[in-house]
Amino acid sequence: MDATQTRTLQTESARSRAELARNWVKVQPSLMAFVVASTPQFSDAEDLLQDVAAEIAIRYDEYDNSRPFLPWALWIAKIKIADFYRGKRRDRVLFMGEAMDALADACSRVQQLMTEERDLLEYCLDQLTERSRRLLGLRYSDDLKPKQIADELGTSMGSVRVTLSRIRTTLMDCVQKRAAGEANVGN
Repeated sequence: MDATQTRTLQTESARSRAELARNWVKVQPSLMAFVVASTPQFSDAEDLLQDVAAEIAIRYDEYDNSRPFLPWALWIAKIKIADFYRGKRRDRVLFMGEAMDALADACSRVQQLMTEERDLLEYCLDQLTERSRRLLGLRYSDDLKPKQIADELGTSMGSVRVTLSRIRTTLMDCVQKRAAGEANVGN
C-alpha cells in the first residue's frame, strides 16, 4: 500500500469516527432510556450502555447510513440486553420479544419528536432579533441571573424579566404555530 492509499484510508476512518460520534450523541439519551427501562438496576443499565456503545463502535462498518441510526442502535441494544439476562441466568426475563420491540419503538418515536421539536425551536430562534437571541444567550448559555444580565446591559432587573418572558412566549407561539402548520401539511 502506498502513502496515498494510506492517507485515503486514514481520512475515511476519521470521517467514519466523526459520523459515529455525531450519530451516538443524537441517540444516546434514547438508548439510555431504553436500557434503563429494560434492566432492574441503574448500575446494570450504565454498564450495558457502555457495552452497547462498544458494540456499535465495533460493528459501525455494518451500519447502512442511508437508514436511520436509532433503530439499528436499538437492535444492538436488544442483543446486549438479551445477553445480559442470559449471563445472569435468570429464569424470568422481564423484557423480551414484543415487549422489548414496543419499548424500542417508543424510544424511536420519542427521539423523532425531540428532533422535530429541536428543529422547530431552531427555526423560531432564527426569527428572533439579535438582541433577543443575545438576551437568551446570556440567560441560558452563560447561565446569568436576571440581575447579572441587567447589570451587564445597563437596564433594570424587572425589564430583563419581562423581556425574557415575552421572548419565551414568542418562541412558544412560534413553535406551536409551526407545529400546527406542519401537522396540517401532512393531512
